[in-house]
Amino acid sequence: MHHMGHFMVDRFAISMIILVIILVVVWRFRHTIESRFPLRLLVSSIVAIDFWFTLPTHSASMVMTPAVSIEAVLMFFVMKLSTGRQQNLWAHNEQVAHQANYDRLTNTKNFTAYQKEIFNAFGIARTGHQPLAIAMMDIDHFKLINDQYGHLAGNQVLTEVANALKRVLLQYSENYQLYRTGGEEFTLVFPDSSAQEILAILIHCWRTVRAAEYVYDKDTIKITVSFGLTELVDHDQSPDDVYKRADHSLYISKKNGRDTITVDGKTQQLQDDSKRESYAYFVEGIYTSGRDADERRAANELTLRRYDREKQTWVIPEQRHLNINTRIELMRDVLVNSRCQSIVVSLSIANFLNQTTADKLVKFFNSPNGPEIMYIEIDRIPVLDLLIPMAAFYHESGIKIVLSQIGSNRHFEQVNASLQYIDGIKLTIQSATDAIGMPPELRKDIQFWGEIATNWKIEFIVAGVADESMFTWLQNQDYVDYLEGPYFGTAELPLLMS
Repeated sequence: MHHMGHFMVDRFAISMIILVIILVVVWRFRHTIESRFPLRLLVSSIVAIDFWFTLPTHSASMVMTPAVSIEAVLMFFVMKLSTGRQQNLWAHNEQVAHQANYDRLTNTKNFTAYQKEIFNAFGIARTGHQPLAIAMMDIDHFKLINDQYGHLAGNQVLTEVANALKRVLLQYSENYQLYRTGGEEFTLVFPDSSAQEILAILIHCWRTVRAAEYVYDKDTIKITVSFGLTELVDHDQSPDDVYKRADHSLYISKKNGRDTITVDGKTQQLQDDSKRESYAYFVEGIYTSGRDADERRAANELTLRRYDREKQTWVIPEQRHLNINTRIELMRDVLVNSRCQSIVVSLSIANFLNQTTADKLVKFFNSPNGPEIMYIEIDRIPVLDLLIPMAAFYHESGIKIVLSQIGSNRHFEQVNASLQYIDGIKLTIQSATDAIGMPPELRKDIQFWGEIATNWKIEFIVAGVADESMFTWLQNQDYVDYLEGPYFGTAELPLLMS
């Protein structure tokens, strides 16, 4: 405003250059400057000098002279000086609060902070009828690390494990919290999230910690961790009820050999067992919609199955932890045995964000025996800072991204902000039609997401089509692009049938 009409004058350019230099210096040394008032006073004075001594002669109805500029800078200096005591007091209070609520070693929130914050999270979940998941984690055989390598090595391991956990949690939400609640024990709190949703995140944490190498004094220390996971249920009277169940599941993880995750007493199979078990991708058709559609199969959605030797049948595995090389080989089998050469494959967020996984999928897609069209389906959105570059990487190679589970996703603002970076959304409907037709609530839900997809100019897929009445209604909705569900047939092993 003060430089209006003088943007081409040299002093304006000089003013901007000085300002940019100051901002860079402030950002580079922000922690040092923030903790020392003399440095804050110096920076503020330089900004004032830069502003007042580079103004044009006539600025905002004022005639600028050296005397006016000096007076303004001195006034600003005195004002800043007078607020120094209040700023120092505020900084001191912040430091005391941080020391009271954070563990000094790992810079992670401590048990005191957990006790204060869990009551708030518990109350919000109960009154708002929202889910709340809590996990407990313990570093396996931590005493042996201290005994073999020393306590300094143990401290370093604790710090690096905590940092690794925080990095993983930040990929999913800033609301997820990590606390150090014991010597080698951590508690993770997941507001507005169910245990089923959080299991994939814990698996990401588990794999990240155990895959890292912790080096101390030229010694490489390998770490494994155990988790116990549970969620809020109706009869819970206090946060302690949830905490005790998570602790009990952690105990079961340790009892069952450690290095695993137990969810409400049920220990998960996390290791890649593709060499011991037989797996295959079954295919379920995705069909074009619209009044003029001929029910042509547009793509095959791949669903993983494991062969149960005792029952001699293919079953849905409880865990799906196959490495990417095995998954790609199974995808090749689908393409060899299927007429439809377009596929939709699901990835966890951990795999979606993993650059090695992405590189291998792109190489497979671009290979001579790769699919014609490839969709990657994710069931939740990572933070935008991570989604944007990874989506750009996949898009550069022609791979499309679809977000599923939108009907149950409570984080609408996060989903809506991400739609410009993905290619489609999928709504899975559970209700079936009755004698009257499709329930009004279901139609309203489909129309809501269909209009969002139309506004963002992305594809809209409706899954769970159960009968002809539902199919007919959906076929007449202009905003629906693709349909899938039991009406078109169940998932089948591809044998040149699709």
